[in-house]
Amino acid sequence: MKNTKKILFTFFVSAFSLLLISNTVSSQQTAGELFEKALYIEEAKGDLQKAVDLYQKILKQFPENRKVAAKAQLHIGLCYEKLGFKKAQNAFQKVIDNFPERKEEVAIAKERISALSEALEKIPPKPTFRKIRIPANPGNGVLSPDGKNLVFASEGCIWSVPIHGKVDPDIAGTPVRLTEAIETMRAWDWGGMLALSADGKWIAFNAIESERMEIYIVPSSGGEPKKVLVDIDRGGYGYYYRLSLSPDGKVLAFASYEEEEQSKGKINYIYTIPMEGGTPKKLTEVMATQPAFSPDGKKIAYVKSYLSEPGKTQTDVWVMSASGGSPVQVSNFPSGRARSPVWSPEGKMIAFNFEPGRDSTSKELWIVPVAENGKPLAPPAKIELPLETLHMVAGWTPDNKIGLQLMNPMHNAVYTVPASGGKAVQVSPAGWPENPRWSPDGKRIYFREFRDGVNISSVPAGGGEVTIVLPFRSGKGVYESAPGGGNDISPDGKKLVFSGAVRVYKDNKTSYEVDIYTMPIEGGEPIKITKSPGQDRFPCWSPDGKRVAFIRYSEPPKDKTYPMNICIVSAEGGEVRQITSESDKVFWSCIDWSPDGKLIAYFSKDKTIKVIPAEGGEPRVIVHVDKLSNHAELAWSPDGKKFAYTCKGKIWIVAPDGGEPVEVKTGMSAEAAKIGWSPDGKKIAFTHWKGGDHELWLMEDFLPLVKKGPQ
Repeated sequence: MKNTKKILFTFFVSAFSLLLISNTVSSQQTAGELFEKALYIEEAKGDLQKAVDLYQKILKQFPENRKVAAKAQLHIGLCYEKLGFKKAQNAFQKVIDNFPERKEEVAIAKERISALSEALEKIPPKPTFRKIRIPANPGNGVLSPDGKNLVFASEGCIWSVPIHGKVDPDIAGTPVRLTEAIETMRAWDWGGMLALSADGKWIAFNAIESERMEIYIVPSSGGEPKKVLVDIDRGGYGYYYRLSLSPDGKVLAFASYEEEEQSKGKINYIYTIPMEGGTPKKLTEVMATQPAFSPDGKKIAYVKSYLSEPGKTQTDVWVMSASGGSPVQVSNFPSGRARSPVWSPEGKMIAFNFEPGRDSTSKELWIVPVAENGKPLAPPAKIELPLETLHMVAGWTPDNKIGLQLMNPMHNAVYTVPASGGKAVQVSPAGWPENPRWSPDGKRIYFREFRDGVNISSVPAGGGEVTIVLPFRSGKGVYESAPGGGNDISPDGKKLVFSGAVRVYKDNKTSYEVDIYTMPIEGGEPIKITKSPGQDRFPCWSPDGKRVAFIRYSEPPKDKTYPMNICIVSAEGGEVRQITSESDKVFWSCIDWSPDGKLIAYFSKDKTIKVIPAEGGEPRVIVHVDKLSNHAELAWSPDGKKFAYTCKGKIWIVAPDGGEPVEVKTGMSAEAAKIGWSPDGKKIAFTHWKGGDHELWLMEDFLPLVKKGPQ
């Protein structure tokens, strides 16, 4: 019996030993095979990042295989070196620190560190940029305080998405909706205007409610939003809506008009208000927007705007106490504009975008170290971005990554396509064209473009050289407004009607007057035919050329809503006649006169396109639309038998008496926006957008660029 037990024991020990030996050999072979695969991908395929992923897999799965692990760590450094990453030095140092017995790999690592050190002394440091792929890209949002999530607005709701998902570190995770969809309150964020408290507990956001922009706050875990009762007039450009929360979420900073200043040009100031309610406190005495609380809540960075000379606006970053007081200037640009300041996590640096031109695009991020009171300690470090951006800086994470919403390359031009559908033809150079309109003889197409300023230009209908009709004059005189410029050509082909904007400077303040103008088609001085109490836009000619229809919105009355109505005026100017009322629900978008002169078509706030008698009366619905946009357009066919419009980036045709819309195929995948029908009814001109979407990027390895100043 004892002998039997001894034999069985010996058998199990031997079997177990063989199993260990077998597993060890298998592990060595598996590690070696994985290394050979990574080496092939690195050297033969040239996919360095994929090779790094495999080398890191070896380190994780086979740490006991010192020989292969050391080689894997060394090749991670070699891959990073080829990619130009500064972290190559750290990878080589790990070979020295973690594998001291591997003399060959350690010697190579030391050699590469020495070579890199010499090279880096001669080459200025550069940051690295990583794009985070979000499948349902929202195109807006800000980073959470811990840098792990992007909080954004979409479909009228607030959402949060993990930046690093489970599939790949550069692919975002599953979005989570934090607020429910409410028809009467739609969350809105154009480019990083919402705010999170530093403790991560609260989100403040803008929402459209009854045509008025309101402020709401919601727990970052989600729930029912609560309105912040701010009974003063907020408004202006998109950047003016930027919000900021104090670190504990108890105080909100925002920009708003001061009510008694509206007649002097609608000047924005910085205010704060307690979240539990109270009276807003005005902090600034000058034009100021885009507030940002410091991490300790004691200071607020903001953007101050002023006229450096007539017609030229300059903005700089300033810092002041969160309780008010004397501000400190952070940047001082002789030209151009600063925007969207954000603080570093410890509050010792401020980053912001710089706009060198007039189109609000930026390809530069500046970072400046600041003292306790906000005073700059050294000149700003200028960082060139890989792509342009129109948005706010999305945040600065605790591990020193800066979030940026960068715009992928954009292409926009004027195209023509057969009205029955087909393959589109590009007829203008790529740029920023809008509102294409044909001349009555069908030979030219007129459009608004942004080229060294806002111009009205034209191009041969078959394509060719662009001719400027009304050049931009550096802010002096009238230029075409947007949206709603018009560019409509009179039936006799002699005049052009458009919505024109004029900057008005008074008491060192800027305001804008937007009215309807006509001008000779060959160019010349525009003639104003309306004097609006608010703004006049979207003009079009009557078929006989004697009148002009347009949309007017007036200054908001006490209920803060903006009345919008279709009006008609003589082509020579004079008394304005309003043909709609509030019940007609006119939406702020394109209108067009029917060829017989009897009807005017317009987009309605109830998501329809309607026609109303030109002399006034009851409107009639032509078609329902899925989405309203002030960039959408509509146009009658010259014979009045068809009706074209754009919706969600597509061109549609429907009968004027209703029916099922038919899509006009263009052979292009990107969005079609503005449209115009040729005089013979055979073609439709349209603008086509491709790209221009903002995507989330993370910038890192930038701190060596920032001079810290005296310590």
